[in-house]
Amino acid sequence: MLCRRLAAALLVLLAAAPGARAAPESLETNYTISLIGLPVGRASFRTTLDGPRYRVEGTLASAGLADLVSKTQGTSSVSGRVRAGRLLADRYRLAYTSDAKSWRSDVRYRGGRAVSADVAPPPRNPPQPDFVPVRRAQLASVVDPLSGLMIKPAKPDPASLCSRTLPFYDGWSRLDLALSPSGTRAFSTEGFEGQAIVCDVRVRAVSGYRTSSNGIKYLSSRTLQIWFAPVRDSGIFAPVYVRIPTEVGPLSLTATTFAKP
Repeated sequence: MLCRRLAAALLVLLAAAPGARAAPESLETNYTISLIGLPVGRASFRTTLDGPRYRVEGTLASAGLADLVSKTQGTSSVSGRVRAGRLLADRYRLAYTSDAKSWRSDVRYRGGRAVSADVAPPPRNPPQPDFVPVRRAQLASVVDPLSGLMIKPAKPDPASLCSRTLPFYDGWSRLDLALSPSGTRAFSTEGFEGQAIVCDVRVRAVSGYRTSSNGIKYLSSRTLQIWFAPVRDSGIFAPVYVRIPTEVGPLSLTATTFAKP
C-alpha cells in the first residue's frame, strides 16, 4: 500500500507559480504513465492561484493494458496559502479505488505541521507486531504529497535544487524523499523546452509502515529520479518526469502539458 501511495504522491506534481495576481489564474498540467514503456495511466491537474491562496485539483485513471488487469481511479486536492515563496497547505485530500478496494485520506495542516488526519480504512487496532506507528513529533514539519514537490531553490542549478529532503505525510505514513543532484537533461513538451534539473531520490520510511513490507524493502534499496523544470519566470521548479523502479520494471511519468493556461 505504501508503494502505491508513493506512486500516487509522485503523480500529483504541481505546475504553477505562486504570486499575487489581480484575478484568479488557472494552469493545467497533464501526465502519461508508463510501465516498461507501455501506457498504463494518465493524470490531469488544475492549479488555481488567487492572491495569497492556491488550490490544486487532480484526477488519476488507469488506461491501456492496466485496465485489463486492475482498474484504478482517483481524485486528489490541496488548498492553502502562499507565504514567503512557500506553499503551505491547509488541507490535503486523496480518494481512490483499485482492485475493487477504496482508500480515503483527509489531512489538515497548520504552519507546516499536520494537526489531524482522517483515513479510511482506519489503522488496524491493535496494529501488527512489526508496525511502526506515526508519532506526534514526526508531524511537526511535514509537506503534503501535492505542493511538497514545488521547490524554489536559491539558485536554478542542480546543487541548490536537489540538496534537500522532503518530509512527506499523507495521513497514513511518514516518509522522507532524500534528493541529491544528478546534472541536467534536455526535455521538451507543450509548455516547456530546455534543460531540466535531475535529482536522484532515495526513499526513507520513517513511520506508518510494516518493517516486513517487501515493497518498502525494495524501494528503500533503489534510486528514483525526478526531473524538474522552471515554471515560466516564477523561480519555482516542478516535476516534468519521474522514474520509479518496480519489481516488474520502471514506472515513468512524463508531462505532456506543463503549466498551460
